[in-house]
Amino acid sequence: MASGHGETSSECEGEEQEDSSSSHSNNVLEACNTLDNLSLQDNVQNTNHGEDELSVFRQQWQRELESTPTTQKGSKLEESFAEPLTDEDKAKQLFLRGVEFERGGKLYEAIQHYKRAIQIVPDVETRLYEGSELRGDTPEDSEVEEVVCADKAPPSEDEDEEVVEGEELLARLQRILARRGLLCEPKLPTVSAHISWLPYEVLLVVLRWVVSSELDAGALEAAAGVCRGWYVAAREPDLWRSICVRTWGIECGTPRANGWSSWRDMYIARPRLRLNGCYISKTTYLRHGENSFQDQFYRPWYLIYYYRYLRFFPEGVVLMWTTAEEPVTCVGLLKNRHVKSGSGIMMGHYRLIGQKVVIVIKKTSEKKQVMASNTRFRARRKELEHEQTFHLELELCDVRSRRNFQLQWRHHSVRARLDQWTQFELAPGRYPPFAFSRVRTYTAESHAPLLPTHAYT
Repeated sequence: MASGHGETSSECEGEEQEDSSSSHSNNVLEACNTLDNLSLQDNVQNTNHGEDELSVFRQQWQRELESTPTTQKGSKLEESFAEPLTDEDKAKQLFLRGVEFERGGKLYEAIQHYKRAIQIVPDVETRLYEGSELRGDTPEDSEVEEVVCADKAPPSEDEDEEVVEGEELLARLQRILARRGLLCEPKLPTVSAHISWLPYEVLLVVLRWVVSSELDAGALEAAAGVCRGWYVAAREPDLWRSICVRTWGIECGTPRANGWSSWRDMYIARPRLRLNGCYISKTTYLRHGENSFQDQFYRPWYLIYYYRYLRFFPEGVVLMWTTAEEPVTCVGLLKNRHVKSGSGIMMGHYRLIGQKVVIVIKKTSEKKQVMASNTRFRARRKELEHEQTFHLELELCDVRSRRNFQLQWRHHSVRARLDQWTQFELAPGRYPPFAFSRVRTYTAESHAPLLPTHAYT
């Protein structure tokens, strides 16, 4: 019985242990479930809180956009992004972006944008200006333009149409300009300085630089075609008087005494040398050759040709060159008065007497060393210089409507030794006339202005 009681007690204890362990595991599971529920609740609360903050930020950003006014540039950009861009629109955007970089001082980036824009559309800048996208819109510029436009009085058609019978063009233009009170005016509204702002005396100084010390009267005539005011200024008598005195000297006389109405008419009608080019003469002849060694019946003929060049300067200096080179390669070497030694170009002086041009040129050959005749003084050397003097007389002639276009030979002689002159026979084939050829590079630059008349006295 005792043993049975023990067995039952042990069984009860085992059941109690099993009950206690199962209850403990149930408690652990319940605790884990509660913790999981708490974490899920925290996550849900956090997500709800984040969504609330995001919605509040979106509402606030939308209110700011609605309260801020959209600019015209923003609307343009929106339209450009909304619609597909063409090549022209892309080029314009790149060019405008380059303008912004240039204004900000970023020149490298600006150049890159300009290059890309020009690669797409080469004339993008012209199209932008035609569309008035690069024109200044600042109020200061517009006010200045309005002031400039307001100061200018529009020309009246009555003055232009008013013509007096028998009145010369110069007198008519002087009368119109005196009535207006303006020498010239800009054709389009301008903000920068215009040449019409210069006084009349300063404009005359500018025209003296146009004529220059080389007496380029053709440039003065071209300047007279700019406008009415320049036409009147280019007909200033003092300008043409200085040109005439520079051409013929202080004793050239007056236009009235010689039968001309003005200094300009005197300069045009009176014989004078042309200075904006050079006179060229081409000589061609046949020369017999020697018999061939192998064929005694064959005798060659040679066609010989060479050129003579004459270049005149206002101060009485003349350059002469005899060479077989073509004019294309030679006229540029006669531009300056000072020539290189050994080039073959000879310098002399000329004088104009009526229609006759008298030229005197001295040519000095290089020094040569000659042995002494006495053998006792062999160490001594004698240096000899051979000097030649050329005397030419030419006559100015007109060819059709071209004044002073040709120079005819009248005399040619050479002195090789003292008082020994050699005069050449002026055969038409050997001495053809000189013809004038204009060279634009001679008057392309102006180094000094035309001096007033009193400077030559």
